[in-house]
Amino acid sequence: MQIGILGGTGPAGSALGVRLASVGFDVVIGSRSRYRAMEVVDKLLDRWDGRNLPVTAGDNADAAGADVIVIATPWDAAYGTATSVAEELDGKVVICMANALTRIGKEFQPLVPPRGSVAASVQAAVPGCRVAAGFHHVPAKELGDLDHPIESDVLICSDYSDATRTTSEIVAKVPNLRPLDAGGLSQATPIESFTAVLLQLNVHYKTRVAVKFTGIPEAAVPPDDGADEGGTGAREGSE
Repeated sequence: MQIGILGGTGPAGSALGVRLASVGFDVVIGSRSRYRAMEVVDKLLDRWDGRNLPVTAGDNADAAGADVIVIATPWDAAYGTATSVAEELDGKVVICMANALTRIGKEFQPLVPPRGSVAASVQAAVPGCRVAAGFHHVPAKELGDLDHPIESDVLICSDYSDATRTTSEIVAKVPNLRPLDAGGLSQATPIESFTAVLLQLNVHYKTRVAVKFTGIPEAAVPPDDGADEGGTGAREGSE
């Protein structure tokens, strides 16, 4: 499977890209500037020389040609970026990991985009794709450090069961990451907002926190629960 990361030159996108490449995914790091993407990929490959990571660089249109897409842009660029490559995204699973946040003084505060979440705005931008929200709460520095394992639960929500399933399969390939099905895309609002709480904890305790939930005996990749003939598997009540 090839995974394209739009806006993948930032800390979160590049960290996710190198971690996914380390477990066998072909990764395309995309950017508005192909040369910026090449610069970032060169640094990643230099840092992890000898691991033969399958990471390549391109612009966002190149990355959008992959099998599964991740949107890792700043939150206020997600809608425009998705719109700019809408034709390439149509019919694909698109994972949105962007969070709408601001920092006022020493305090992180969540912002609520017009449609309630960044993920929902991406779904509105490209109605033909199948958006899942995920990877919001995994610390970027730890995610990008291949010398150390990372342990976290990853909350996933989508209005399409196959998007949840595909995202869960990707998460489960990374040792010690556990995918959890958090429901429909409406849950992206609290999931994205909760990132502000985690960042505030990081500041207060001078650490980097991750999320683990207790009381769940096991979290298997969600089963195929009735995908339609087109393979979308829309959840009950979704359009």
